[in-house]
Amino acid sequence: MFIEEILYAEIVKSMPIPCVDLVVVDQADRILLLKRKNEPASNQWWFPGGRVLVNELRSEAAMRKLKEECGLSQCDAFEELATFDWLFSFGEGQRIHSITTLFKVVVDSRDVIALDEQSHEARWDTLQNWVHTSLDPMILKGFSRVFYK
Repeated sequence: MFIEEILYAEIVKSMPIPCVDLVVVDQADRILLLKRKNEPASNQWWFPGGRVLVNELRSEAAMRKLKEECGLSQCDAFEELATFDWLFSFGEGQRIHSITTLFKVVVDSRDVIALDEQSHEARWDTLQNWVHTSLDPMILKGFSRVFYK
């Protein structure tokens, strides 16, 4: 369901937004991150994901976001990891509070990534290389749930 920008801005000011984020990994444990175009986290490497729609289960939203944002529709494994409160500040005093459920999704990295309008770049890399990149602490928190159980 599309929510007009003015209404969505009012909702964001009033309440947390339910979201899903995906730690997409391949069989070699490389991780796929996307460089976002839009706020929050504009121009940062981030997990594919987004808000949960009305009458949509979080697991359904996760699979929808995998397809919408990455162009991937098949996965070898799918696991709910944890739920977090993530607070974003950006622009002139704008804030977003999202309650996000993090899912681990294992895919075949040979499948072609097809980005939607939310991102302008995708990259597969190892955990070791990603942690030496300038990443938001929330991404590192997500990594810790997957790789340091």
